[in-house]
Amino acid sequence: MSLEAKDLYVKVEDKEVLSWVNVRFELGKNYTILGKNGSGKSSFAYALMWHPKYEITKWDILLDGESLLDLSPDERAKKWIFLAFQNIPEIPGVKLFEFLRTVYNSWKGTNETFLSFKKIIEPLLQELDIPKEFLWRDLNVGFSGWERRKIEILQLKLLNPKYIILDEVDSGLDVDAFKQVANLLQSLDSDQNTFVIITHYFTILDYIAVDRVYVFEDGKVAKEGAKELADQIRNQGFKVLS
Repeated sequence: MSLEAKDLYVKVEDKEVLSWVNVRFELGKNYTILGKNGSGKSSFAYALMWHPKYEITKWDILLDGESLLDLSPDERAKKWIFLAFQNIPEIPGVKLFEFLRTVYNSWKGTNETFLSFKKIIEPLLQELDIPKEFLWRDLNVGFSGWERRKIEILQLKLLNPKYIILDEVDSGLDVDAFKQVANLLQSLDSDQNTFVIITHYFTILDYIAVDRVYVFEDGKVAKEGAKELADQIRNQGFKVLS
């Protein structure tokens, strides 16, 4: 099983942000996408999840050989693809409990009631040490960066997606909060899922081992290789591309 971008071109308005991108993520293996700021890493993640600003102009995104181009963002999510945002938005007026129940019912094709879903979510809250009161707050409103990340990890544990795209999840976290997030993510790593770690830092790679590295530059895959490539860039910088 695999998720694949094949000869992918993407533009935002009239500007081409990705060109001729070929990447393949096999289920049960982990990957990292590295690159300088503006190299196209986050653009790739947004295009993969069909963000309305990112228009795929050529070629395809495939899941197990099946094209995803005609699917909406929620339909792609139901294919067990999950994107953890770099900047997690606040959504006033939407209670966390109802958000999680709606997403769960949509992904799983169920119709959990208030009481039945409460029985599903409360053990996960306890496992992650998330106060029950958070369920009745507006989604991410007033939450710290660490609390928002824990809510994302709660979603991962609830939904159990196969392909987990982490877009700079270390952003906005202090050292202690980052370690806690990284340890929780590490606990989710298995041969039944795939992490795609988008970063321009490297510390998270100390927690989640990767099998292959893609390096983006100017909207293209400039280099790819085994995990040793990440170590080279960590030690020598992006001059290894030249």
